[in-house]
Amino acid sequence: MVSRVFPPKTGGSGSFLDVLSQKLVEDGFEVTVLTQSGGNAPRKETINGVKIERCFALPGNEFSNINMAAAMLSLSKKIVSKRDHDLFHAHDLSIAGFAGALSKKFVRKKPFLLKYGGDLVFEYLCLKKFKEFNPKNGLDETLKFRTGLAGMFHGIENWYFKTYDLILPDAFYGKRFLETRGLSDEKIHVLQNGVNTGLFKPDSGKEKAKKKLGLEGKIILCAARFVEWKGIDVLITAMEQVLEVEKNARLVIGGSGPMESELKDLVRKKNLEKSIDFVGNISREDMPSYFTAADVFVLPSFFDTTPNVLLEAMACGKACVVSDLSGIKEVVENNSAVKFPIGNSSALAESILSVLKDNKKKKKLEKHALLRIKEEYSQEKAIERYIKTYSEIQQRVR
Repeated sequence: MVSRVFPPKTGGSGSFLDVLSQKLVEDGFEVTVLTQSGGNAPRKETINGVKIERCFALPGNEFSNINMAAAMLSLSKKIVSKRDHDLFHAHDLSIAGFAGALSKKFVRKKPFLLKYGGDLVFEYLCLKKFKEFNPKNGLDETLKFRTGLAGMFHGIENWYFKTYDLILPDAFYGKRFLETRGLSDEKIHVLQNGVNTGLFKPDSGKEKAKKKLGLEGKIILCAARFVEWKGIDVLITAMEQVLEVEKNARLVIGGSGPMESELKDLVRKKNLEKSIDFVGNISREDMPSYFTAADVFVLPSFFDTTPNVLLEAMACGKACVVSDLSGIKEVVENNSAVKFPIGNSSALAESILSVLKDNKKKKKLEKHALLRIKEEYSQEKAIERYIKTYSEIQQRVR
């Protein structure tokens, strides 16, 4: 397994990868996780039978060009050193994806798999805030940009698609887009995420959790990277309207990222400092307490496929309000969340209030969320899908 993120770092592919790795070990697989340095975490360790090796990292911003390049090269070297392993699975398009593609020619006759849960071109265009790029239009919008650095990222992704034996989108939305990029059906296999239902589960101790976290009032929770496509500015704007009706509502925002200063400035500009808390990156151990304390979880993204944080909220039995996105709609089928039009702060406010003011509706959403996880996104079902996929691709490559 190769991943940019793995505990103690949280978020992205790492949210499920630790559970998957442990379950694979329990089923008799030998698993090695290659990842970036994790702060004070040791360079090598074994946890519950999973061998973890963290690559060299320079001090400073992990997303700087020099750190990204160092991580890619270090992970590539580690992959080549593990050429005796039977299968290699890269769990993100950035560092892990590049390292896997770079090292594959040195590791022959072994299957290489790539998870597709994001898009390099989409993220680049968002981060650079291209005026002509509208993130609300999703992945299809990226096809309009074929020159400059956007064209370079298209080229990198095409290299991935040619190099890897199998591309694994975590939603059918991703599969449909990959087909527009020219990938054949046999090259694509949808492999949905799963959630650790041992860690993320309903907890009746709401008041205890609120006291532990120092929270009061009706809690609206959002946890995401502070980047444009997560739509956190839309949620902040919606809070003005929410507070007109629900005076004791409080928005708790977990995460970090390049938009942090901009988002905090927006809160100050709207005089919402007393009603909005930025709590930084929430540790995996503390995340269940935040879900327990919350009355509603909100994910206002412009783009997402199968967000792990949404699965975790649903597994905790939370009523969720989400953007009306293709990928997210797959997750919240069967009325398991309230959907609102992408980027519409007024509709978002109305959706939040519809949950906070209607306890019967809230209870129904919580029930359907738990059922949806049980039916389709439990860790057990996800691991079964992974094992089946690994077995099939090994037979094909041989």
